Amino acid sequence: MKISNLIYILNPFILGTFFVLFLFSSNLGEIIVPLEIFSLILIVTLFEAIIFAILFIIFRNLSKSSFSLTIIMFIFLSYGYFYDLFNQLEFLGNIFRHRYLVPLILLFLAFLLIYLKRKDRDFKSFSKIIFISLTVLIFINAFQIISFNQKTSTILSKNLNIEYEKNENSPDVFHLVLDMYPTNEILESRFNFNNDKFSEELNLLGFRNEDLKANYIRTMYSLPSTFNMSHFYNSGQNEIIYMKETLKKFHKSVEGQIANKLGYSIHEISTNDVKGFHSSFLGDFSRVFARTNILRVIDDSPIPFHNLWINKNKKYFLENLEKLNDISNDPNKTWTYFYSRPPHPPFIFNEDGSKNLNANPYNSFSEDLSDSWTIEEKNNFINQLKYVNKTIIEAIRKILSNSNNVIIIIHSDHGITNMSGTDKLINGKLPEEIYEELFSTISYIYTPEFCTKELSSIKTNINIIPSLLRSCFDIEVENKEDLQFWNASNEEEFILIK
Repeated sequence: MKISNLIYILNPFILGTFFVLFLFSSNLGEIIVPLEIFSLILIVTLFEAIIFAILFIIFRNLSKSSFSLTIIMFIFLSYGYFYDLFNQLEFLGNIFRHRYLVPLILLFLAFLLIYLKRKDRDFKSFSKIIFISLTVLIFINAFQIISFNQKTSTILSKNLNIEYEKNENSPDVFHLVLDMYPTNEILESRFNFNNDKFSEELNLLGFRNEDLKANYIRTMYSLPSTFNMSHFYNSGQNEIIYMKETLKKFHKSVEGQIANKLGYSIHEISTNDVKGFHSSFLGDFSRVFARTNILRVIDDSPIPFHNLWINKNKKYFLENLEKLNDISNDPNKTWTYFYSRPPHPPFIFNEDGSKNLNANPYNSFSEDLSDSWTIEEKNNFINQLKYVNKTIIEAIRKILSNSNNVIIIIHSDHGITNMSGTDKLINGKLPEEIYEELFSTISYIYTPEFCTKELSSIKTNINIIPSLLRSCFDIEVENKEDLQFWNASNEEEFILIK
């Protein structure tokens, strides 16, 4: 086959791969299953191959088929980006909506195909330019991805001068994180919901509750800082890389390393750690990718297609609860980390645990202060929270029925997310109501009687584990400063809140 013919064939396929890798390279550090990347590239490639075959039947010409497919795929794969861009331009009003854009795109493509069918044009030079440009872009994105993954990280636990003493009578430890779970005060003031029943049930089971403050307002920083008992703001790049790794590899964290040295079997149960079909084809990265391309039209519409993502989230939430129960029945000593995305959106559960088919689970909702949420969004959030309450209480009862020599920590990673930018942040200060909503977190702790001495002194999430280690294991780990940071972006840009 001639090189020119090969270029014709490869151009649209390189374009498809580029769009997947571009999105991946733009989200380095996020929890993304590598198999999902390859799966998406395969899906896009197969789709392109089918369209290419149809176009070749129409044109009987490699050059025209390749050129037209390249144009089609560029429009399809960039649709979501341009849709968001145009809709940010207020002066355009409601012109750029799916109901107008899609017919215009289809009309344009129809005219393009008719024009190419009638004209005898040679696209060799243009195809070479496209090939060179796409190849360069592919290499740039691949280099960014490889460079990021090859960066060395510093294992923070090696820097800790800690003496460990194994004790066969040490209690099991269950560290439960409920993403974006607000305090009762916030639920009452912002959502008009009284959550005292949940607190009362846990208190009757022997839990002590203290409202804490998050140190960071994003999960990707809040949880690693808690596991590793370290701040991001003054850490080196290697330490930051390491802490980000622990978000999806809990056993590598300082907490996990200490648990290992104490002789515990470490278990990680997380809605971010999904396997099988759903992780490859229906993970969160796939959903984001769908919103950047022509599938955005489907994703923005309340049709059964959303059932697939609802099923995925429901499936893994329920399976994780079963895993938690199974581990509590295990006679071996366990240190278990359990992360639940609910009550955080997407809204997938009704109060009774049935699927919420009325809410588009991935429709863009206002991740701003809760007062900006619609009544429907607030109701969906509360109904999902009620179901989380019920399932967590049931799980706790099962754990306690198997052993009372156990430590159970329940807390949230941050308050109601605010994505409105730094316009409300003036000289490191926030209005009090915004501060409370962003940083207020729940904390419920159950411990044997012998280790209660310091746990009431915890003020922020970063000192939960140090206090636990001192009180229950006689491991001297110093508290970190109870500092709180506004993270303005996914970069390491931390603004100290005064």
